[in-house]
Amino acid sequence: MLETLKIMNGSILITLITNSCTVLIIFLHCITNVYAQCNGSNLLCNKSYNEVAYLTTHNAFNSTEDGFNLPNQNLNITSQLNAGVRGLMLDVYDVNGTPTVYHGISSLGSKPLLSILEEIQDFLEANDKEIVTIILESYTSANAIENVLYLAGLSNYLYTQDSSASLWPTLQTMINDNTRLVVFSDIDDAVSGQEWYHYVWDYAVETNYSANSINDFNCDFNRGDSLNDLFILNHFITTIFGVGDQNEAATINSNPFFIDRANQCMQVKGKFPNFVTIDFFELGDGLEVVSELNQLNSTNVNMANTNHTIKMFPNPAAGYITIEGDETELKSIQIYNVLSQELSNNSFTIIDKENNVSIDLSGLKSGIYIIKTASLTANFFKL
Repeated sequence: MLETLKIMNGSILITLITNSCTVLIIFLHCITNVYAQCNGSNLLCNKSYNEVAYLTTHNAFNSTEDGFNLPNQNLNITSQLNAGVRGLMLDVYDVNGTPTVYHGISSLGSKPLLSILEEIQDFLEANDKEIVTIILESYTSANAIENVLYLAGLSNYLYTQDSSASLWPTLQTMINDNTRLVVFSDIDDAVSGQEWYHYVWDYAVETNYSANSINDFNCDFNRGDSLNDLFILNHFITTIFGVGDQNEAATINSNPFFIDRANQCMQVKGKFPNFVTIDFFELGDGLEVVSELNQLNSTNVNMANTNHTIKMFPNPAAGYITIEGDETELKSIQIYNVLSQELSNNSFTIIDKENNVSIDLSGLKSGIYIIKTASLTANFFKL
């Protein structure tokens, strides 16, 4: 009878049970390439939480699939998570002591928050390399939220960002620690012991959320301090009554308009979009935009026509950016703007070190730039 099939350090070990003896049948050594996956990509594992873009659904609960009228989404929470959504905006009200999600008027559809959280718990349990963020518009208390998180079995997943910490952990660290649920709220009513209940405007800044037409879009900041680490890019159009518009969503969620707006706001505001927030997320190119942003923000670059690799860090960068790689790659370094115009050496300073170079970016304006070494090309973002 086959007892075990174990994979250990790239080897497959098969054992057989015969009465009380364990007999080794076969030992197969397999040389395999094992890549860690963090939110679906090995490129994100070493990125800090605030260096990653997350597709985020506006009024995530307000879906046709769950029977809500005047919805902002077609698919429910489970379907959203399975499709790649990693940020969920939820409106939570107190209904006779029960935290309940609905959009403005409960008669248009409502659902206990507990059932939403149970869907999130099922997803996190089944996908142990994924990190999910909840952003609450809350009309109930932190205590009430804490109670339903406990009932849903999510307490052990909660991540706490030390208010005095200057850095966020990498996705890999959060996965290793199994603290894969981040909770923000627009109400600052947490008490001692509820440090996981982050007041969102202490950590994030957002763009305006009241666009009634495509002409209303801009990159102006609304709530939150511009110096906060996280950036919420609100990218949805609602009617005067706050109702989502599928026709408009299909247009604004599609490229090139979508990625152009994300890039424009990065250039104008000097901030990397973390929570890219949309209605009817499956319409258009939302997942592709987030993927492109994360590739832009990737530190490791491999070109198909070369065996060479360069690593850039940090990215985004404020003062200096370091490039590590083969000596032959680092002999030639040029920097270009997004218009493919080469920048003069007066704009930046290259400091040669052993096996790497550091570039002083203080003379560059915020925005996206392109670095070319001898045979490789990579993008970076100047804060």
